[in-house]
Amino acid sequence: MEVFALNIFDHTGDLEYKTLLAQVDEAKLFKLLKFIHSEDLQRSLFAELLIRKLLIERYRLNNKEIRFLVNEYGKPYCDRVDDFHFNVSHSGDWVVCAVDRVPVGIDIEKISAIDLDISKNFFSEQEHQDLMQSDDPFEYFFTLWSLKESYIKLIGKGLSHPLNSFSMKMLSGSRIGIEVNNAMLENTHFKQYSIDRSYKMAVCSSHADMPEQATIISKNELADHFLLLEAQY
Repeated sequence: MEVFALNIFDHTGDLEYKTLLAQVDEAKLFKLLKFIHSEDLQRSLFAELLIRKLLIERYRLNNKEIRFLVNEYGKPYCDRVDDFHFNVSHSGDWVVCAVDRVPVGIDIEKISAIDLDISKNFFSEQEHQDLMQSDDPFEYFFTLWSLKESYIKLIGKGLSHPLNSFSMKMLSGSRIGIEVNNAMLENTHFKQYSIDRSYKMAVCSSHADMPEQATIISKNELADHFLLLEAQY
């Protein structure tokens, strides 16, 4: 498994954006141009470009050959390779992704002040109690949310799988478990990453072999990769 993180608010000029938008397929471009806020466009654009870069480097694919499809729950995959699984997430300044040879889930959330009562709707009763008793309930809320979302994204069923149908368990030795129907799931592993004090980030996998740290990629590094490809055509 590899885990990557990219801060999208590095400087990139307008001329470069036109070239970068040309690197995605027409369907994706149509979706990108529907965004009202430029920040949302950037997050979605750079998330896709990051996955495209990894596919180009690992499988020697031509960028024009890369096509993304989605499963019945909306989880994307590349139809050109069978052993490349990926998941992306973005929030605030950050875009993150995890890639592996088996399914993987990742989530990042920006910590903010919210109405903590909404946890009653999305968390299990025990999780809500733990939240109310925590030293920093806002931080703990987004810790739980990112962990739960990473699991949902691992299984690929989206929010059709209710967030309150399972409970996160903070175990000894910084281990994290998950309980479903009063039983702890086996072969479901979590790891949290700290890339920014204002965010919570988690990865979920069927195995425990996860990198110790996320690899930070600069926005300009990613942009330069595609600008060089464009110059070669």
